[in-house]
Amino acid sequence: AQINNQDMLALKGYIMAQDGHKYAQLHKDTCMIDITHSNLVQRHIELRFDKHEKIEELKFRIHRQTGTPPDYQKLLIKQGGQVIGEIGKDDSKMIGFYGIESGMEIHCVDLNPYSASANGGYEDVSKIQKYKMSDEEYEKRKGTLRDWAKKQKEKDANFTLENYALVADTVAGIEVGDRCEVSPGARRGTVMYVGEIEEVGAGHWVGVKFDEPVGMTNGTVKKSGKVVFDAGGDNMGGFCRGKNVKIGDFPERDLMDELEDSEDEL
Repeated sequence: AQINNQDMLALKGYIMAQDGHKYAQLHKDTCMIDITHSNLVQRHIELRFDKHEKIEELKFRIHRQTGTPPDYQKLLIKQGGQVIGEIGKDDSKMIGFYGIESGMEIHCVDLNPYSASANGGYEDVSKIQKYKMSDEEYEKRKGTLRDWAKKQKEKDANFTLENYALVADTVAGIEVGDRCEVSPGARRGTVMYVGEIEEVGAGHWVGVKFDEPVGMTNGTVKKSGKVVFDAGGDNMGGFCRGKNVKIGDFPERDLMDELEDSEDEL
């Protein structure tokens, strides 16, 4: 019989007597790191990287996340809030060259003196010049969100825009058994449940059984003890919003080589 990743993880845990650390069962070439920025409050949590990726690729990804071009990035390696190193200028080196591991942080210092993100440029909405329309003018317009909401209200007296945002449309096309990738973190798994879970929150949810222990549940609602699905272990499951679930051909990542004998796995 074929051994799946979950069985492999269980076997590895038995052999290595691992201590339950949430990163212990990730592939040895995978690291989950935070990205922070000198001009931004926002923190990008546990982004997934391959240690064989080049620094050039890391910089391009930081550019997409923060807006700072690679040429203006000074990248500091932090652990526990303390700077422990700096990434050099050789973009051909691999991420693993710098000993970066899961749980660490890459802090991008924006060296551009004219950076658009400086002084809250990307996050302080008070600095954005907005076009203002009078309420009377907006009320008269057709095809607006308000106009559409009025028509829905005529059909259903209980209709609200707040509830509409959480209805079944957000999980349309997602079915139990589908393979998926969940953000943040590009976490892969299988859809186990689609529907409402009142104990978790209003609206529709997608229950996902992850291939690796990167979730926040075992399929049971902690508050009520209700079992929604069996994730197969602690941190193997998650209740996710449909907007964060991408359906497609996402096979399990191969973890076989993690069990190879080496001095690093005594």
